Amino acid sequence: MLLSEYDESDVELATLALNRILKFHHDREFVAARPTPPNNLLHHYTTADGIKGIIEKNELWATSAYYLNDSAEVIYGYDLLKKVLDDWLAKNPRPEDSLTLGLARQLRQWFGEDLLKKDAIKPIYLACFCEDDNLLSQWRAYGQSGGYSLGFNVPPNAAIAGQGFKPEPNTYTSKWARVEYDRSEQARRCHAIFDTLLTIFDDPDTARAIAAIGDHPLVGYLRILRAVTDILLEEIISFKNEAFKVEKEWRVVVRQRELTKQGTDDGGKTPLPLYFRTSQGMVVPYVKLIPTDPAKKLPIACVRTGPTLDKTIAAMGIYMMLEKNGFPHLPVRGSDISVRF
Repeated sequence: MLLSEYDESDVELATLALNRILKFHHDREFVAARPTPPNNLLHHYTTADGIKGIIEKNELWATSAYYLNDSAEVIYGYDLLKKVLDDWLAKNPRPEDSLTLGLARQLRQWFGEDLLKKDAIKPIYLACFCEDDNLLSQWRAYGQSGGYSLGFNVPPNAAIAGQGFKPEPNTYTSKWARVEYDRSEQARRCHAIFDTLLTIFDDPDTARAIAAIGDHPLVGYLRILRAVTDILLEEIISFKNEAFKVEKEWRVVVRQRELTKQGTDDGGKTPLPLYFRTSQGMVVPYVKLIPTDPAKKLPIACVRTGPTLDKTIAAMGIYMMLEKNGFPHLPVRGSDISVRF
Protein backbone atom coordinates (compact mmCIF):
# COMPACT_ATOMS: atom_id res chain seq x y z
CA MET A 1 0.00 0.00 0.00
CA LEU A 2 1.36 3.41 -0.98
CA LEU A 3 1.75 6.06 1.72
CA SER A 4 -0.49 8.38 -0.31
CA GLU A 5 -3.35 5.87 0.00
CA TYR A 6 -3.66 6.24 3.78
CA ASP A 7 -6.23 8.70 5.10
CA GLU A 8 -4.38 11.93 5.91
CA SER A 9 -6.37 12.72 9.05
CA ASP A 10 -5.74 9.23 10.45
CA VAL A 11 -2.02 9.51 9.70
CA GLU A 12 -1.94 12.91 11.42
CA LEU A 13 -3.55 11.55 14.60
CA ALA A 14 -1.19 8.56 14.67
CA THR A 15 1.77 10.88 14.10
CA LEU A 16 0.71 13.01 17.06
CA ALA A 17 0.58 9.90 19.25
CA LEU A 18 4.03 8.76 18.12
CA ASN A 19 5.43 12.27 18.64
CA ARG A 20 4.22 12.18 22.26
CA ILE A 21 6.15 8.94 22.73
CA LEU A 22 9.24 10.42 21.10
CA LYS A 23 9.02 13.56 23.27
CA PHE A 24 8.80 11.38 26.38
CA HIS A 25 11.94 9.57 25.22
CA HIS A 26 13.75 12.83 24.39
CA ASP A 27 12.94 14.42 27.76
CA ARG A 28 14.21 11.36 29.63
CA GLU A 29 17.38 11.11 27.59
CA PHE A 30 18.43 14.72 27.12
CA VAL A 31 16.44 16.98 29.49
CA ALA A 32 16.06 15.14 32.79
CA ALA A 33 18.97 15.32 35.23
CA ARG A 34 21.27 12.33 34.95
CA PRO A 35 23.44 10.76 37.65
CA THR A 36 27.18 11.38 37.63
CA PRO A 37 29.83 8.93 38.90
CA PRO A 38 31.86 10.03 41.94
CA ASN A 39 34.89 12.01 40.71
CA ASN A 40 33.79 11.12 37.17
CA LEU A 41 35.60 7.81 37.58
CA LEU A 42 34.35 4.22 37.23
CA HIS A 43 36.25 0.96 37.63
CA HIS A 44 36.26 -2.13 35.44
CA TYR A 45 37.37 -5.38 37.12
CA THR A 46 39.16 -7.98 35.04
CA THR A 47 41.68 -10.82 35.11
CA ALA A 48 45.37 -10.75 34.21
CA ASP A 49 44.53 -11.94 30.69
CA GLY A 50 41.77 -9.32 30.55
CA ILE A 51 43.96 -6.33 31.42
CA LYS A 52 46.64 -7.56 29.03
CA GLY A 53 44.15 -7.60 26.18
CA ILE A 54 42.66 -4.20 27.08
CA ILE A 55 46.02 -2.47 27.23
CA GLU A 56 47.71 -4.18 24.27
CA LYS A 57 44.72 -4.06 21.92
CA ASN A 58 43.34 -0.71 23.17
CA GLU A 59 39.81 -2.09 23.38
CA LEU A 60 37.17 -3.24 25.85
CA TRP A 61 34.79 -6.14 25.38
CA ALA A 62 31.06 -5.83 25.95
CA THR A 63 29.78 -9.33 26.64
CA SER A 64 26.36 -10.64 25.66
CA ALA A 65 24.11 -9.94 28.63
CA TYR A 66 22.85 -13.52 28.61
CA TYR A 67 26.36 -14.89 29.28
CA LEU A 68 27.41 -12.76 32.25
CA ASN A 69 28.50 -14.36 35.51
CA ASP A 70 24.93 -13.84 36.71
CA SER A 71 22.86 -13.94 33.52
CA ALA A 72 19.68 -14.09 35.63
CA GLU A 73 20.07 -10.36 36.25
CA VAL A 74 18.80 -9.68 32.72
CA ILE A 75 15.79 -11.95 33.15
CA TYR A 76 15.19 -10.18 36.48
CA GLY A 77 14.25 -6.98 34.67
CA TYR A 78 11.94 -8.79 32.26
CA ASP A 79 10.20 -10.60 35.11
CA LEU A 80 9.74 -7.42 37.16
CA LEU A 81 8.29 -5.56 34.18
CA LYS A 82 5.79 -8.35 33.54
CA LYS A 83 4.62 -8.28 37.18
CA VAL A 84 4.35 -4.49 37.24
CA LEU A 85 2.35 -4.57 34.01
CA ASP A 86 -0.04 -7.13 35.54
CA ASP A 87 -0.43 -4.83 38.54
CA TRP A 88 -1.02 -1.82 36.29
CA LEU A 89 -3.68 -3.64 34.31
CA ALA A 90 -5.42 -4.76 37.51
CA LYS A 91 -5.53 -1.18 38.79
CA ASN A 92 -6.41 0.34 35.40
CA PRO A 93 -9.04 -1.93 33.81
CA ARG A 94 -9.92 -1.29 30.18
CA PRO A 95 -12.64 -2.65 27.88
CA GLU A 96 -11.71 -5.83 26.00
CA ASP A 97 -11.67 -4.00 22.68
CA SER A 98 -9.43 -1.20 24.02
CA LEU A 99 -6.26 -0.48 22.04
CA THR A 100 -4.53 0.31 25.34
CA LEU A 101 -5.38 -3.15 26.69
CA GLY A 102 -4.27 -4.82 23.46
CA LEU A 103 -0.95 -2.98 23.49
CA ALA A 104 -0.38 -3.82 27.17
CA ARG A 105 -1.07 -7.49 26.57
CA GLN A 106 1.29 -7.58 23.62
CA LEU A 107 4.02 -5.99 25.75
CA ARG A 108 3.39 -8.58 28.45
CA GLN A 109 3.73 -11.37 25.92
CA TRP A 110 6.97 -9.98 24.53
CA PHE A 111 8.55 -9.52 27.95
CA GLY A 112 7.07 -12.82 29.17
CA GLU A 113 6.21 -15.86 27.09
CA ASP A 114 8.01 -14.74 23.91
CA LEU A 115 11.26 -14.33 25.84
CA LEU A 116 11.77 -18.07 25.50
CA LYS A 117 11.72 -17.82 21.72
CA LYS A 118 15.13 -17.41 20.10
CA ASP A 119 13.96 -14.68 17.70
CA ALA A 120 12.44 -12.64 20.54
CA ILE A 121 15.66 -12.26 22.54
CA LYS A 122 17.17 -8.90 21.65
CA PRO A 123 20.99 -8.77 21.41
CA ILE A 124 22.30 -6.77 24.36
CA TYR A 125 25.98 -6.40 25.25
CA LEU A 126 27.27 -5.05 28.55
CA ALA A 127 30.56 -3.75 29.89
CA CYS A 128 30.31 -3.50 33.67
CA PHE A 129 31.92 -1.01 36.05
CA CYS A 130 31.81 -0.20 39.77
CA GLU A 131 32.05 3.07 41.67
CA ASP A 132 34.66 1.51 44.01
CA ASP A 133 37.98 0.08 42.88
CA ASN A 134 38.71 -2.23 45.81
CA LEU A 135 35.66 -4.44 46.38
CA LEU A 136 36.09 -7.79 48.10
CA SER A 137 33.21 -9.30 46.11
CA GLN A 138 34.91 -8.39 42.84
CA TRP A 139 38.30 -9.68 43.97
CA ARG A 140 36.62 -12.97 44.86
CA ALA A 141 35.40 -13.17 41.26
CA TYR A 142 38.60 -12.02 39.55
CA GLY A 143 41.42 -11.94 42.09
CA GLN A 144 42.12 -15.64 42.51
CA SER A 145 43.73 -15.73 39.07
CA GLY A 146 45.30 -12.28 39.35
CA GLY A 147 42.67 -9.55 39.35
CA TYR A 148 42.87 -5.86 38.43
CA SER A 149 40.57 -2.87 38.41
CA LEU A 150 41.02 -0.19 35.77
CA GLY A 151 39.71 3.30 36.48
CA PHE A 152 38.09 5.00 33.48
CA ASN A 153 37.45 8.72 33.14
CA VAL A 154 33.75 9.31 32.57
CA PRO A 155 32.79 12.85 31.48
CA PRO A 156 29.73 14.37 33.20
CA ASN A 157 27.78 14.38 29.93
CA ALA A 158 28.85 10.87 28.91
CA ALA A 159 25.29 9.70 28.30
CA ILE A 160 24.87 12.36 25.63
CA ALA A 161 28.33 13.03 24.24
CA GLY A 162 29.91 9.59 24.52
CA GLN A 163 32.37 8.06 26.94
CA GLY A 164 35.70 8.09 25.15
CA PHE A 165 34.93 4.81 23.45
CA LYS A 166 32.23 3.49 21.14
CA PRO A 167 30.94 0.14 19.89
CA GLU A 168 32.63 -1.16 16.79
CA PRO A 169 29.34 -2.32 15.18
CA ASN A 170 28.14 0.51 12.98
CA THR A 171 24.46 -0.12 13.75
CA TYR A 172 24.81 -0.27 17.54
CA THR A 173 24.86 2.55 20.07
CA SER A 174 26.21 2.59 23.62
CA LYS A 175 24.90 4.39 26.69
CA TRP A 176 25.91 4.58 30.33
CA ALA A 177 23.35 3.33 32.83
CA ARG A 178 23.60 3.40 36.61
CA VAL A 179 22.16 0.19 38.04
CA GLU A 180 19.06 0.55 40.23
CA TYR A 181 18.76 -2.03 43.03
CA ASP A 182 15.66 -0.84 44.93
CA ARG A 183 12.69 -2.91 43.76
CA SER A 184 10.11 -0.30 44.77
CA GLU A 185 11.94 2.34 42.71
CA GLN A 186 12.19 -0.07 39.78
CA ALA A 187 8.42 -0.64 39.94
CA ARG A 188 7.75 3.10 40.24
CA ARG A 189 9.74 3.79 37.07
CA CYS A 190 7.84 1.17 35.11
CA HIS A 191 4.50 2.46 36.40
CA ALA A 192 5.48 5.98 35.32
CA ILE A 193 6.13 4.77 31.77
CA PHE A 194 2.82 2.92 31.61
CA ASP A 195 0.91 5.89 33.08
CA THR A 196 2.33 8.22 30.45
CA LEU A 197 2.55 6.10 27.31
CA LEU A 198 -0.27 3.56 27.48
CA THR A 199 -2.87 6.18 28.33
CA ILE A 200 -2.14 7.93 25.02
CA PHE A 201 -4.24 5.24 23.35
CA ASP A 202 -7.27 5.78 25.58
CA ASP A 203 -8.29 8.63 23.29
CA PRO A 204 -10.94 7.08 21.00
CA ASP A 205 -9.99 9.12 17.94
CA THR A 206 -6.32 8.17 18.31
CA ALA A 207 -7.19 4.49 18.77
CA ARG A 208 -9.49 4.52 15.75
CA ALA A 209 -6.87 6.23 13.57
CA ILE A 210 -4.11 3.77 14.50
CA ALA A 211 -6.42 0.85 13.82
CA ALA A 212 -7.42 2.39 10.48
CA ILE A 213 -3.88 2.87 9.15
CA GLY A 214 -2.83 -0.58 10.38
CA ASP A 215 0.58 -1.40 8.92
CA HIS A 216 1.66 2.13 8.00
CA PRO A 217 5.49 1.79 8.00
CA LEU A 218 6.19 5.14 9.70
CA VAL A 219 3.43 5.66 12.27
CA GLY A 220 1.47 2.41 12.25
CA TYR A 221 0.76 0.12 15.18
CA LEU A 222 3.96 -1.91 14.89
CA ARG A 223 6.09 1.24 14.76
CA ILE A 224 4.39 2.51 17.93
CA LEU A 225 4.78 -0.87 19.64
CA ARG A 226 8.52 -0.93 18.82
CA ALA A 227 8.96 2.58 20.22
CA VAL A 228 7.27 1.75 23.53
CA THR A 229 9.16 -1.55 23.78
CA ASP A 230 12.47 0.23 23.20
CA ILE A 231 11.81 2.70 26.03
CA LEU A 232 10.89 -0.12 28.43
CA LEU A 233 13.94 -2.18 27.47
CA GLU A 234 16.20 0.82 28.02
CA GLU A 235 14.75 1.14 31.52
CA ILE A 236 14.85 -2.44 32.74
CA ILE A 237 18.36 -3.22 31.48
CA SER A 238 19.63 -1.18 34.43
CA PHE A 239 17.63 -3.16 37.04
CA LYS A 240 19.34 -5.67 39.31
CA ASN A 241 18.50 -7.63 42.45
CA GLU A 242 19.22 -5.68 45.64
CA ALA A 243 21.51 -8.48 46.84
CA PHE A 244 24.18 -6.97 44.56
CA LYS A 245 23.83 -3.36 45.73
CA VAL A 246 27.29 -3.31 47.34
CA GLU A 247 28.73 -3.28 43.81
CA LYS A 248 27.30 0.20 43.01
CA GLU A 249 27.42 -0.89 39.40
CA TRP A 250 27.26 1.16 36.22
CA ARG A 251 27.18 -0.42 32.82
CA VAL A 252 27.73 0.52 29.22
CA VAL A 253 24.75 -0.91 27.38
CA VAL A 254 25.42 -1.72 23.73
CA ARG A 255 22.46 -2.60 21.55
CA GLN A 256 20.55 -1.72 18.42
CA ARG A 257 18.13 1.00 19.49
CA GLU A 258 14.85 1.85 17.86
CA LEU A 259 14.87 5.52 18.86
CA THR A 260 18.60 6.28 18.72
CA LYS A 261 20.30 5.53 15.45
CA GLN A 262 24.05 5.59 15.05
CA GLY A 263 25.27 8.14 12.50
CA THR A 264 27.13 5.49 10.50
CA ASP A 265 24.14 3.16 10.27
CA ASP A 266 24.01 1.90 6.68
CA GLY A 267 20.82 -0.08 6.99
CA GLY A 268 22.51 -3.37 7.77
CA LYS A 269 24.67 -3.55 4.66
CA THR A 270 27.85 -3.92 6.69
CA PRO A 271 28.09 -7.27 8.54
CA LEU A 272 27.97 -7.01 12.33
CA PRO A 273 31.50 -7.30 13.78
CA LEU A 274 30.67 -10.00 16.32
CA TYR A 275 33.37 -11.95 18.15
CA PHE A 276 33.44 -15.05 20.33
CA ARG A 277 35.43 -16.33 23.27
CA THR A 278 35.14 -19.43 25.41
CA SER A 279 34.19 -19.43 29.09
CA GLN A 280 33.22 -22.30 31.36
CA GLY A 281 32.78 -24.63 28.43
CA MET A 282 30.56 -22.27 26.43
CA VAL A 283 31.01 -20.05 23.39
CA VAL A 284 30.35 -16.45 24.49
CA PRO A 285 29.52 -13.65 22.00
CA TYR A 286 30.89 -10.14 22.50
CA VAL A 287 31.42 -6.86 20.68
CA LYS A 288 34.37 -4.51 20.93
CA LEU A 289 34.43 -1.02 22.42
CA ILE A 290 37.11 1.03 20.73
CA PRO A 291 38.31 4.65 21.29
CA THR A 292 35.98 7.27 19.84
CA ASP A 293 39.06 8.80 18.24
CA PRO A 294 41.12 5.97 16.67
CA ALA A 295 44.28 8.04 17.18
CA LYS A 296 43.78 8.10 20.96
CA LYS A 297 43.94 5.61 23.79
CA LEU A 298 41.12 4.38 25.98
CA PRO A 299 40.41 6.91 28.77
CA ILE A 300 42.13 4.89 31.51
CA ALA A 301 43.03 7.02 34.53
CA CYS A 302 44.47 4.51 37.03
CA VAL A 303 44.97 0.83 37.82
CA ARG A 304 44.70 -1.17 41.03
CA THR A 305 46.21 -4.62 41.41
CA GLY A 306 44.21 -7.20 43.33
CA PRO A 307 45.10 -8.79 46.67
CA THR A 308 48.59 -10.32 46.58
CA LEU A 309 51.49 -11.07 48.88
CA ASP A 310 53.76 -8.65 47.02
CA LYS A 311 52.14 -5.44 45.75
CA THR A 312 55.45 -4.11 44.43
CA ILE A 313 56.06 -7.05 42.10
CA ALA A 314 52.41 -7.02 40.96
CA ALA A 315 52.60 -3.31 40.08
CA MET A 316 55.95 -3.55 38.31
CA GLY A 317 54.68 -5.63 35.41
CA ILE A 318 51.65 -3.33 35.00
CA TYR A 319 53.87 -0.22 34.90
CA MET A 320 56.02 -1.79 32.20
CA MET A 321 53.04 -2.90 30.10
CA LEU A 322 51.34 0.51 30.35
CA GLU A 323 54.53 2.30 29.34
CA LYS A 324 55.18 0.01 26.39
CA ASN A 325 51.63 0.43 25.05
CA GLY A 326 51.33 4.21 25.26
CA PHE A 327 49.72 4.63 28.69
CA PRO A 328 52.60 6.30 30.58
CA HIS A 329 52.51 7.83 34.04
CA LEU A 330 49.26 6.23 35.19
CA PRO A 331 49.03 5.66 38.95
CA VAL A 332 49.10 1.99 39.94
CA ARG A 333 48.00 1.03 43.44
CA GLY A 334 47.76 -2.27 45.23
CA SER A 335 44.89 -3.69 47.26
CA ASP A 336 45.43 -4.02 51.00
CA ILE A 337 42.74 -6.69 51.35
CA SER A 338 43.93 -10.08 52.62
CA VAL A 339 44.86 -12.53 49.88
CA ARG A 340 42.82 -15.28 51.52
CA PHE A 341 39.31 -15.43 50.08
